[in-house]
Amino acid sequence: MNELAHEIIRCHHCGTKNRVPADKSGAAPRCGKCHQPLPAEDAGGTGETLVLRCSECHTKNRIRPDHFNNAAKCGKCGAVLRTRELFEPQPIMISDMNFRDKVEKSPLPVLIFAMSPACPSCTMAAPHIDAFARESKGKVRVGKLNIQFNPQLASRFNLMSVPYLLIFDRGELMEELPGGLDKHQLMMKMSRYLY
Repeated sequence: MNELAHEIIRCHHCGTKNRVPADKSGAAPRCGKCHQPLPAEDAGGTGETLVLRCSECHTKNRIRPDHFNNAAKCGKCGAVLRTRELFEPQPIMISDMNFRDKVEKSPLPVLIFAMSPACPSCTMAAPHIDAFARESKGKVRVGKLNIQFNPQLASRFNLMSVPYLLIFDRGELMEELPGGLDKHQLMMKMSRYLY
């Protein structure tokens, strides 16, 4: 079977990914969903743009990969976007000291895995969290919270048992889930918060 060469171009109007044949001749390609013209050139040829929330006004901003090294700014308030955080290793350790910076001001949705090293259920759930963190890098920030060493956060969110999952978006707690989930269930839970 002979496959045609194509490229994926994301529509800047509605965000839909469009498969466009490389040998398309004639008129400029249009989005299959909103019928707006697709951009002629794309960032790095990948068709991917990432969406970050501004840490100040929480507005969603689309950023092309060629703008990651530049000082990308929010389209609404003009604040510099925190693009370097897309490349931090995951999962990150969340503490009483860095909670505000890493969670409440995060440009991405945040999944926090509240755990304890002495908990056997946490030890069983940890590989699923780590696998999800690797696959969702750049889309979701994943953090681990050791409740034994961070009693203020454990008290603030009333964490009486572990494992426990907390989901944040726009700096606000959106969902609390007792117990651990596997990688597929985590993807399904977090899909509604992806931009």
